[in-house]
Amino acid sequence: MHNNVIHNRSFLKQGSKADRFLEKQLGSRLFTYGQILKMLLPLILDQLFVNVIGLLTTAMISSSSQESVSAVSLVGPLYMMIYAIFSAISVGGTVIVAQYKGRGDTDKIRQASGQVILATVALAVISCMILIPSSGYLIRLMFGAADEAVIYKATSYLVGVAISMIFLSLYMAAFGVFRGLGEAKTCLRLTVIINVIHLVASLLFLNVLHLDIFGTTLSLNIARAIGGFAALWLLMRPKSIVRVQVKNIFTIDRGLLKSIFKLGIPFAMEQIFFNGGGLLVQTFIMELGTISVAANAITGSAFSVLFAAGTAAGTLATTIVGQCAGTGDKKLARHYASKMIWLGTVMVLLSILIFLPLMPFILRMYQAPKDTLSLIYTLLFTVLVPMPFFWSASNVLPGVLRSTGDSAFTSMVSLITMWIVRVGLGYVFAMVLGFGVQGVWICMGIEWAVRTFIFYRRYRSDVWLYKKAID
Repeated sequence: MHNNVIHNRSFLKQGSKADRFLEKQLGSRLFTYGQILKMLLPLILDQLFVNVIGLLTTAMISSSSQESVSAVSLVGPLYMMIYAIFSAISVGGTVIVAQYKGRGDTDKIRQASGQVILATVALAVISCMILIPSSGYLIRLMFGAADEAVIYKATSYLVGVAISMIFLSLYMAAFGVFRGLGEAKTCLRLTVIINVIHLVASLLFLNVLHLDIFGTTLSLNIARAIGGFAALWLLMRPKSIVRVQVKNIFTIDRGLLKSIFKLGIPFAMEQIFFNGGGLLVQTFIMELGTISVAANAITGSAFSVLFAAGTAAGTLATTIVGQCAGTGDKKLARHYASKMIWLGTVMVLLSILIFLPLMPFILRMYQAPKDTLSLIYTLLFTVLVPMPFFWSASNVLPGVLRSTGDSAFTSMVSLITMWIVRVGLGYVFAMVLGFGVQGVWICMGIEWAVRTFIFYRRYRSDVWLYKKAID
């Protein structure tokens, strides 16, 4: 593969100081720095595009009313608990496909891809059938203290989101496969399709037709339906790198499903309980009033653009280190693990430098009242202090550890730190010590620091290198 290396070093002038530096930092017998950057850049654009579109649609919802943005914010963690189940299957699929890619087993890649589609769609359908009839009960059970207008809108939003999961599951399955293969450009194309449609539809239904929450869910379903079927077509078309066949989807392969679920279930449980913690946090933020709920939601949306590039580095880590593990080269896997942390830190710093000066223009789109806007700035600067030091290691290292099959440890640590620090300590800071919603964001930074310490020790131990994800 290194024979193609020189040919692929096309980002900078060959032989220049920058070219030699990047090749020394990121190059190896398996990858050139050019190949890695060609995978990273679409992932960054992917994440950034998703987060910017999310920011714009949240701004549109916010312009409808504070009740609408609060309703969407309240439903978020509940929806994410269900979303996490088939998202985890997608992550499991990424690891399995990446390792078979490293091994060069095309047939197994095709079979694994079919099983990822089968598992994600089946789980999405089951989740939808549970959520729709129980939506009103769930919202009142968890957020009964909220204003009646917020409860009504949250219930409607939850129903619409539940339906969209079926379409989204196709999209997530395809993402898992293509990311495992390192086909980041294909993922970017899918992201552009689904999010541009979502943005245009939201603009029509919210700003022109003023359909409020119904318009939000309608645009979401239209975008995800088109994106989901486009993703399936990309996997199954004759010219596809995978060429998944119908029999690969509907023929159950217990061995592959076991491997996928073995990796996916710990991550799913982590995400379910993580978002359960998020729900609990939402309940005590709600007691602080609608301004705090709205400020928390808007800050979360605006903050997402700052860690989009860092998240891309974490996603790339699973692909790169997973393919190294598939070849059996543990030394190379460990080498790229450290480089992915370094890359994530660089991406976070660049994001802060680029987007922080733009934040006043970004926040202006939300048309938030002065008191809400003041609180948003307070929350943003609360987490910008620890972010350059702890965000990358605490969020990229889990992707590294999962890439070799060390999923159970990673998920257990994430769960424990979430519930003890962000939920438990967050409640103490917010409600007992009187910091309000800012206390929750302070504890988010503390959680990053704790996760960094634990995950770094695991990385240094090399235990993760001897885990087994495929036979």
